[in-house]
Amino acid sequence: MKVAGFTFIRNAVKNDYPIVEAITSVLPLCDEFVVAVGNSDDETEQLVRDIKSPKIKIVNTVWDESIRDGGCIRSRN
Repeated sequence: MKVAGFTFIRNAVKNDYPIVEAITSVLPLCDEFVVAVGNSDDETEQLVRDIKSPKIKIVNTVWDESIRDGGCIRSRN
């Protein structure tokens, strides 16, 4: 059995979110760790890359701002 971790993140630096600490705290428990990095306005993706673990797989994503309402995401329906 393999264990995979997952998180999504965008603008970690700008929002002062400890993404490196969050990932590295769980990385020893995982066989792979997938990080969906949103279209950030800061160095978020580089922070994740700098962890330099072969377990980390980065998936670049684009967030649909048209369905955002403050900090919430509205349904498209």
